[in-house]
Amino acid sequence: MKFANWMAAAFLALAAMPISAHHSAAAEYFSQVKTWSGTITRFSWMNPHTWVYFDVTDANGQVTHMDCEGAAPSGLMRDGWTKETLTPGLHVTIEGNSAKDKPNGCKVRAVILPGGGRMTMGLQEGGR
Repeated sequence: MKFANWMAAAFLALAAMPISAHHSAAAEYFSQVKTWSGTITRFSWMNPHTWVYFDVTDANGQVTHMDCEGAAPSGLMRDGWTKETLTPGLHVTIEGNSAKDKPNGCKVRAVILPGGGRMTMGLQEGGR
């Protein structure tokens, strides 16, 4: 009986431990890093991840509306980001990974601002 009590106590202790809810981006995004140049239409500052919406215009004038997942606001704030870092109308270059199931989606790794400043968003090349 002592063993059963010990096992029940161990099970309850393990069940009470917090479990990490974060996930790998590998299941949703390709590993190859791509770049897109476009104009910001919206920057959604929300948990658990921010979202960057921008329009890319090709040589024929065709506009593609992109919606790309960013990093969590708490991590971005530590790197100098604010809700106003990306404002509608701002022309930027986005570095990221294309989404596997959404042709106009991506995971943002960095944003290159008009003056050439590079703002990173999460893990960089070689990390996930």
